[in-house]
Amino acid sequence: MPACLEWGEERHQECSRYEDHGYSSCDDWDKDCCDWWPCSWGCKLITWVCVAWVWISNIVCVAWTWITTAVCLVWDVITTIVNAVLVTLESIVGWVLDALAFIIELVLAIPILGRIIEWIWNLALFVFYTVLSLVDIVAGLIGIRPEKKLRLCTVILRDEKRTPIMDTAAVVHLVQNAVDVFRREANVRIIPVAPFQYDSGFAGGEQVSEDWVGIDGVADSDTLDAPCDAAGFGADLVLTGSKFTYLADTNCFFQRWRDVVGYGAPVACFVIRSIPDDDDKSCGANGCGLWITDYITLRRQPCPPGSAVDERAVAHELGHACNLWHLGASSNPDNLMGVPWNGVADLSQTSLSWWQVLLVRASKHVTYF
Repeated sequence: MPACLEWGEERHQECSRYEDHGYSSCDDWDKDCCDWWPCSWGCKLITWVCVAWVWISNIVCVAWTWITTAVCLVWDVITTIVNAVLVTLESIVGWVLDALAFIIELVLAIPILGRIIEWIWNLALFVFYTVLSLVDIVAGLIGIRPEKKLRLCTVILRDEKRTPIMDTAAVVHLVQNAVDVFRREANVRIIPVAPFQYDSGFAGGEQVSEDWVGIDGVADSDTLDAPCDAAGFGADLVLTGSKFTYLADTNCFFQRWRDVVGYGAPVACFVIRSIPDDDDKSCGANGCGLWITDYITLRRQPCPPGSAVDERAVAHELGHACNLWHLGASSNPDNLMGVPWNGVADLSQTSLSWWQVLLVRASKHVTYF
């Protein structure tokens, strides 16, 4: 079922629940009110007003729900048709733009100078696409959220013995969880970076396969053991950032032009060995997303060996890539961005607040076309 219709049905049920609750409130008021005249007459008048208000509010709620659902469906029709044309053209002639973008990316991969230029450029793109998304943000506030897409390129690194850091099937499982979370919470379809990837808001959820995941032959401590947080930003300015940029350019070559212009920029997910600045015994962080970059990292799972796999790892780091930050676990126990979150196996802890949904959908990585 299209996500727009799913949302419409859920909102319609909320209208019905509001109606029932409203009538109960009116009855409670009438029952507990005074029974002496003229107070009792005034109570009856207020009860009638209460019932009328609930009745009108329910009609407005239901009507607005189906208006916004209809707009959502119409927009899904438009994007489906336009995307069919654009995907075909991009898959055939987009390689020329990708080649030009590859040259630009090599310049941006230069340690310090090139990395600083990319940071400044990515910050400018963030401002530009956030402003460009204001109409979509307003539409989202009033309940119009047609399907958007996020392009993901996943690469498993090899260690010094050329052994893949993690089993492909296990990575597929984590990516599938991210696919399900983003579609359910934000109506965002995650798709692989590959030519001729046709999609539609009327199709079911994506099923991740091993074709989504690549394995790179490079073995280097700068990328296998990549730091996070403050140390991660420092590492991105030098060799680690340069090497990850090169890995993204070579393993995720298709659509590199999007990475340069920012619109629908793919997110590269690298499966690494460890996060040196984290406590390896507690494995407090199972991935890293620096936001200012176009890549995220996923620590080898499970961590430590024999523990539970962190089911949220990929989805959580994609949240960072799409404008989200950490939230306190005590006040947000079910939220995708809640911390601490190491060793989490409960898939219910993947919710997003309404404002988080709007931020994700405003990201340069999340687009209609």
